[in-house]
Amino acid sequence: MAKREKIIVVIMILTILYGVYAFFIAPSSKRPKSASISTKVKRVDANKLVGDVSKVLKDDDSAIVDTYIIARAEEEWAADPFYTEKGSSGHTGEVKLVYTGYLEIGKKKIAIINGVDYQIGDELEMTGYKIISINPSRVVVVDKRGRGKITVPLLEE
Repeated sequence: MAKREKIIVVIMILTILYGVYAFFIAPSSKRPKSASISTKVKRVDANKLVGDVSKVLKDDDSAIVDTYIIARAEEEWAADPFYTEKGSSGHTGEVKLVYTGYLEIGKKKIAIINGVDYQIGDELEMTGYKIISINPSRVVVVDKRGRGKITVPLLEE
């Protein structure tokens, strides 16, 4: 064995002996007392902290607003706020359709209406409407509820 290997083995043996001493021979009665004292202090601090936080939340007006928002979010909605069936000219029976794009790939024609792409025969996201014709300058939509056809011109900005 080389001198270097002998030094490493001696250091390893000393480390093992110290570990045995620290875990089995050294007195360990001080550890539980200090741990139990610190736990009691932490419990007192935790209870004080909870009390302080509760007091601050009761005094703060934002907690009332948060409670109101949460209560409103859990309620059933009478009408979908994202449903866009509104009269384009103020009439309640008409739907606002905005034709903003046209794309032709081979024999496939695609129209972009209200930000969604459609092909001939597709139903609009608003139920009851179906696309029957797509041209570069206009789209023809039929109302399946019997109200007739709607011609939507291309919106050019």
